[in-house]
Amino acid sequence: MNAAKILTISSVCMALLSACGEPDSTSRQSQNAPPMLDQLAPTGWADAAAKFVSPSGEDKGYVVFKNTPGAGVIMRIDLQGLSEGWHGIHLHQTGDCSDGADGFKASGGHIDPDDHEHGLLNPEGAERADLPNIYAGADGRATAEIFNGLVALYPSEAASAEAGPFPLMDEDGFAVVIHTSPDDHMTQPIGGAGKRVACAAIASTD
Repeated sequence: MNAAKILTISSVCMALLSACGEPDSTSRQSQNAPPMLDQLAPTGWADAAAKFVSPSGEDKGYVVFKNTPGAGVIMRIDLQGLSEGWHGIHLHQTGDCSDGADGFKASGGHIDPDDHEHGLLNPEGAERADLPNIYAGADGRATAEIFNGLVALYPSEAASAEAGPFPLMDEDGFAVVIHTSPDDHMTQPIGGAGKRVACAAIASTD
């Protein structure tokens, strides 16, 4: 995997309480409202969707996925209850977030079929699981749209098995995991991102 492919991963994140002046009451109500699945994408847009849960099992938001026509996926994320600042986010091998009290270990390790080191800035990386950090504002809410050109929900007929994006949807699905701290994109094995604080399980449709 060369550097050009790694750089196809990009992210647009927005803290909802930005330095744009004091919001009016309508804006505050909107910002503090629980994340809604239909706010993330138009009806029929998403090819897969899942709910984020906290370690105690509380609903925290949603993630939706859209396969792109060529290669890769677009992810949209809306979740709350995070500490203010940057948070690591990774794709994990198993669609199981049932053991939050134990740190979401059931989601397995990072998706890494190429046996690369972790880190978007690592010359020996990156794993296909690696993503840019997301940012939570002062209200604990984070929204993001992320493109990853190294994975796809399903195998692509247009790409060869070696060069194509890795299919995420196998018999046990996959998970999106949020960490308490930012990923430095270098340190092994998770960029120093700390404990897992939210998890969304995407189950196989088979």
